[in-house]
Amino acid sequence: MLLYRRYPRALALIQGTIMSSSLPAHPADLHSPSSPRHVPAGRPWWRFVANLIPNIVVFALLAGVFYAGHRTGWKLPAFSTLAGQPPAAADDWCSEHLVPESQCVECRKELYPKPKPFGFCREHGVAECVIHHPELAQVKGEPQLPKYDSLKALALLPRPENNSRDTLHTNRIQFASVESIARAGIEVDVVQERPMQDVLTANGELQFAPTRVAHLASRVPGSVARVFKTLGEPVSPGEILALIDAGQVGQLKSQFVQAVVQLQLRQATAERLRTAGNSGAIAQKSVIEADAALQEAEVSLVSARQALANLGFDVPGDLAGKDAKLVAETIRFLGIPTSVISSLPSGTQTANLIPIRSTYGGVLVSSEVVAGEVVDTASSLFTVADPSQLWLMLNVRQEDARYVTTGLPVVFRTDDGSGEVTSQVSWVSPAIDPQTRTLQVRVEVPNPTGMLRDKSYGTGTLLLRQEPNAITVPKEAVQSTSDAHFVFVRDKSYFDKDTAKLFHVRQVRIGAKDGNSVELLAGVLPGEVVATKGSSVLLAQLLRNNLGAGCGCHEE
Repeated sequence: MLLYRRYPRALALIQGTIMSSSLPAHPADLHSPSSPRHVPAGRPWWRFVANLIPNIVVFALLAGVFYAGHRTGWKLPAFSTLAGQPPAAADDWCSEHLVPESQCVECRKELYPKPKPFGFCREHGVAECVIHHPELAQVKGEPQLPKYDSLKALALLPRPENNSRDTLHTNRIQFASVESIARAGIEVDVVQERPMQDVLTANGELQFAPTRVAHLASRVPGSVARVFKTLGEPVSPGEILALIDAGQVGQLKSQFVQAVVQLQLRQATAERLRTAGNSGAIAQKSVIEADAALQEAEVSLVSARQALANLGFDVPGDLAGKDAKLVAETIRFLGIPTSVISSLPSGTQTANLIPIRSTYGGVLVSSEVVAGEVVDTASSLFTVADPSQLWLMLNVRQEDARYVTTGLPVVFRTDDGSGEVTSQVSWVSPAIDPQTRTLQVRVEVPNPTGMLRDKSYGTGTLLLRQEPNAITVPKEAVQSTSDAHFVFVRDKSYFDKDTAKLFHVRQVRIGAKDGNSVELLAGVLPGEVVATKGSSVLLAQLLRNNLGAGCGCHEE
């Protein structure tokens, strides 16, 4: 009865298990209370014994649970037991800090006096600043201060801040022995210097530089006589892509020949009349009229030459004094090199041909024409682009726009993994896009190998700060509350004999992040040792101590 009153749930569980295990598995196995239980005929005795084994195992487990609960009073182990700290006598135990009170440095401050408090550092935003007071650093030997301007780094971007009234840093976490830290599942690492970066990220798209793209069309309506280049082929500046047969070209060439002939005629007439006028054979009026007609012929020739120049023809300047047939033959294939002329069908006599030339060197990225097709001046026939340099257009969030300036380094990675390139910001838009609420930023990207493609999407990383000697710790070393951010720094005398095994609570300022590392701009110095894995256990104990229950040793 005493056991039943003390452990009613445990006994009820055992009783239910016994009853369930004693019930027959099948109605056919039911026996009257007076009939003895026996092995059915034809059934091996060992199978009957095997069926009893699960029940025996259950009884054994329940007995073990009952025994353990009875020994522990049905209570979970305390933190001190999990932390590997040895049990102490009831009258020598600090229930707040979970160490023997005779060893508790918080209860008996004379065992390990705290250093002189320096208060909250307004510059770096931490209590007990080790940058201004390196004597607080838990390192043996001369402390090493940061090799860079941490104040400038703090001011670069909004950083998580600490509440100046937070007092958790005044506590210390104590262990009973060096071995206890391993049993508590706590691991440590050294504060190190390594390269870190403060960055902004933005989505972007690659495109051909508009200054290196040419959309080529025919200058006059006509039909396509020949196509010399196909899609994807490289082209050189001035290279002929196609020939257009345009009647307007033939007419302009005929007008030029007529202007040459007319000029020659007017020159001869004017010269003859001047000679006659000087001898008095004719009136000066005829001479003046001849000179006026000559000037009209010169203007007509200039106009005919300009009409051809408007179509891209470079007319030689010495044709005015040549025979009309020679002039016509000279300009029949004007603007077409001999190599192209030789590729034309033999007997080609037309003077209507006009070439379409590439204005840039690059690659033919678009071809919308075939031989025989009728074209006009409004249709783009070819697109030539120079892929050796592209434009990257980044869309930076409006809240990050204030950090972007020209010359800022940029690393761009395509989404398809085809390439990575480094360049710098060349232009920042003066306006925010009203639709996307983002800031457009242009980056001129070199592409000498051609691995980057037009219209490729990717992510641009804008490097605001690159620090080769940043002070870093593993990410899991940093713990936070609503008021402050902490790391737990191991005491420099941790391994010394007969010394308290302490972790100091240190406020920190978080900087750049990179994978599993976090930059600490204030709060620790290189060479100090911090808790990493299991530091959340220390935070839990710290918060428990801060409740002030127990010995009340923190009161002053």
